[in-house]
Amino acid sequence: MQCSVAIQFLPMDAHSNDDVCAYVDKVIAYIASTGVKYFVAPFETTIEGNLETCMRIIATCPKIGEQAGCAHSMMYVKVDYDAHDTCLNSEQKLKPYVQHNQEQVSKQA
Repeated sequence: MQCSVAIQFLPMDAHSNDDVCAYVDKVIAYIASTGVKYFVAPFETTIEGNLETCMRIIATCPKIGEQAGCAHSMMYVKVDYDAHDTCLNSEQKLKPYVQHNQEQVSKQA
């Protein structure tokens, strides 16, 4: 894998938590439609693929928000790029914590 990107989409003109979730859900649905491997977390969505595809997705996310009715948005983006295709993927990064996270979710249920 060449690139791992964390995207946090922030709808700045949302009027309620429901609006925030609706705008973010549209952006995540777009990401899912691209066919890239992705992982949704509470504060950001991580995508994995080649650099060009990831950059195209980043550029499109605010436009998806706008189409959903969010005219003003911000994004925080973190990019891990390795020309040698040796970026760690989400599973590799999270493997040590999977059991802990599952236990925490079970406690909250």
